[in-house]
Amino acid sequence: MIKKYKIIFINQMAGPLFREMAEDISKRLSPALLFTGHPDTLKATPIATLSIIATPEYRRKNNATRILSWIQYFICVLIRCWCQGRGALLFIVSNPPFIGIIGYLFKRLRGQRYVFLVYDLVPDVLIKFGPLKESGVITRLWRRMNRLVWENAEIVFTLSDQMAGNLERWFDVQKTRAGKVIVIPNWADVDWIRPMAKDKNEFARKYKQVEKLTVMYSGNLGAAHDIETMLGSAKRLKENDAVHFMIIGDGAKKDLVEKAKLEAGLDNLTVLPIQPEKILPALLSTGDLAVISLDNGSEGLMVPSKTYYSMAAGAALIGLCDKNCEVARIISRYECGIVVTPGDIDAMMDGIIDLLGDKSKLNHYRANSRIAAEKFYSRKNTSQYLEALATVIPSEQ
Repeated sequence: MIKKYKIIFINQMAGPLFREMAEDISKRLSPALLFTGHPDTLKATPIATLSIIATPEYRRKNNATRILSWIQYFICVLIRCWCQGRGALLFIVSNPPFIGIIGYLFKRLRGQRYVFLVYDLVPDVLIKFGPLKESGVITRLWRRMNRLVWENAEIVFTLSDQMAGNLERWFDVQKTRAGKVIVIPNWADVDWIRPMAKDKNEFARKYKQVEKLTVMYSGNLGAAHDIETMLGSAKRLKENDAVHFMIIGDGAKKDLVEKAKLEAGLDNLTVLPIQPEKILPALLSTGDLAVISLDNGSEGLMVPSKTYYSMAAGAALIGLCDKNCEVARIISRYECGIVVTPGDIDAMMDGIIDLLGDKSKLNHYRANSRIAAEKFYSRKNTSQYLEALATVIPSEQ
């Protein structure tokens, strides 16, 4: 007999942040089910209220592997969700970007309800950074699909007021049960991710960062992320033995990073692939300065979750982004770092040198990062999803 679930989470890349949310929600709305291909989540210790089913993994090596992995995940989840029956609420995340079709089809075909969480605004990101054009056929079809998906959702969630404003341009939010886009910021588990002294940090010792000012970028090396400015700063500072750069992750710009390191002889740059989730606390607390990179045009389209993880680790932020984007607003609001315009290598280099020479300012930024994470961007934010979902799934069910 097929187990009847109250809620089914659909997210191909359900990393630790989303898994935490699914776990917290499942404790009140059990039994719950998560379909994901995220390798760390599949290896995580299971809890009784949440079943995790392995699905095709997201492969970001190139556009062909991305699209193929999206299609494989879509087909897998379509079949498995259909077999689960119509009773569960679907909690769908915009990864893959066309996965919302499942929610729309299931609502039309069998009256099944769903909510939708927008992490990245697509096709807008693909228009800003290629390969789509605003007037193209694919873009028009995509916008029509989005409108159908969002207007038929019980609730549409997103990560910032800017993103909500952009979303509301493209559909009639009054057609949703909530009547508005509900904004819930992402977070980090501040009990798991904490500041750690470098001399007691195995990751920092392994990569000889104990005595360095470490400037770290950790995450997706995608088209919407300005990696070039960081590389330019590394080239300018390669004779300064007190500063070391680390770029950790994979994505479209990985080859660019490795080529720059080789051609410029950047001994002050360590390049690593995505690291196991279990070492994330040590990895993130190695960064004295965490680079949160968004290229011009990204504002209002995404908010990198690495922002909150780096804050929890007590890193000062370098917001390599437009001054009007959400990351810049966080830095300004909490005095936890500096903002540098994408492409301004001189400003980034000067900011690093300033903080290298002013330890009191650096420590002020780092302390403020941690305080803001504890107060505003902790796992307590999952309760906001529970409050919203209570309007869709009554607590007595």
